[in-house]
Amino acid sequence: MPPPLRRRSGSPRPPAAPTMPRREQLAPPLTDLHADALWDGVLATAEHAPSPDEGAARIGGAEIRDSVLEGIRLSSARADSLRLTDVVVRDCDLSGMVADGASFTRVRFVGCRLTGIVLSDARLTDVSFEDCHADMVNLRMARLQRVLLSATRCRQADLLEARVADLSTDGADLRGASFERATFAASDLRGAVLEDVRGASALRGAIISPEQVLAVGLALIGEAGIRVE
Repeated sequence: MPPPLRRRSGSPRPPAAPTMPRREQLAPPLTDLHADALWDGVLATAEHAPSPDEGAARIGGAEIRDSVLEGIRLSSARADSLRLTDVVVRDCDLSGMVADGASFTRVRFVGCRLTGIVLSDARLTDVSFEDCHADMVNLRMARLQRVLLSATRCRQADLLEARVADLSTDGADLRGASFERATFAASDLRGAVLEDVRGASALRGAIISPEQVLAVGLALIGEAGIRVE
């Protein structure tokens, strides 16, 4: 297992915002989104993405940078090694997308459907999820640094062996999430729903509120195999 991210405990640093041209400077993409495609400085909508009627899109190795994606449907797409840099993803459906080994840097997901998205072994740096549905998101062995979960549902999220630093939550629902063998540094989980989580001992050093003590305490008791009779 790779070493944990090096970051002292304390308040997490917020994610950096995407840096991109003004909206009026963006242009529609000149090429289709396909495997190994490059979109740079585009404003892309549903008409520019592969049609769902054609089956699951295959966009592995594609790179999108300095762009805005709005209303795109890529559910169940195969997107291994997808790279997003300085991108805003708004009102898109990426549910069931498989993006093993993806790299997201300075990316905002706003109002997106991300249920069951697979981001195993991915690297997320300066990424925010705002008003998203991301139940059952797979972040196994992923590396997360400066990530914000705001008003986002991540029920039954899987962070097995993930390495997490500078995580902030604001109204996030992590009910039933698994943190087994993960490492956390400088994480603020106040405001998150933490009922029925697994691997709670991985949250060592995280900040929680008094209202969360019961849920986390019960998770730790269950993990230790202690029975209350």
